[in-house]
Amino acid sequence: HSLATPEGDVLLDQFVEIMVGAWRTANANLCSISVNYGLSLERMIAAGQYDWRSGDITAKRFPIAGEGITQYEAKLFHFDHAISSEKTIEMIAGADAANPWDPGKIEHLLAFGAKYPEEQRKHPIVALGSSCRISGICRVPCLNGGDSGRDLSLGWWGGDWGDDGRFLAVRKLISGS
Repeated sequence: HSLATPEGDVLLDQFVEIMVGAWRTANANLCSISVNYGLSLERMIAAGQYDWRSGDITAKRFPIAGEGITQYEAKLFHFDHAISSEKTIEMIAGADAANPWDPGKIEHLLAFGAKYPEEQRKHPIVALGSSCRISGICRVPCLNGGDSGRDLSLGWWGGDWGDDGRFLAVRKLISGS
């Protein structure tokens, strides 16, 4: 009965405003990317126009499998504290059981870096879905940057990631989404 009064209208408006704000906050990191699987790794890297890249990022170490152009919804996960690679993957996988996220692979990271080049100047962005071993150490692709430029590098899988890192996750967009 209280909601069917002028005061109830004000309460409903406040509730809607709070819910819309919560939705915007929860979805602030959502964006879309397109991966063109017809491009070689080298051409994907070139599209990002990085100022520096690790010479250890090669097609042999990071093979890409897929065909055509695929659309993805992408999200940067941030946990606001140091976190291991394993725990990050667990948290990403459990973020939405109805429409699960997958850790981004190098092709997703490169598409993201090409489309949103300034994001990596704000914080490191890691793709835990691709890895390689170099001198016995597991490495994963990362985007880093700052005023001095934008880098495509490799981070260490082991240990904890700092509290400033973002972790790219993707899921395929369904036609008509």
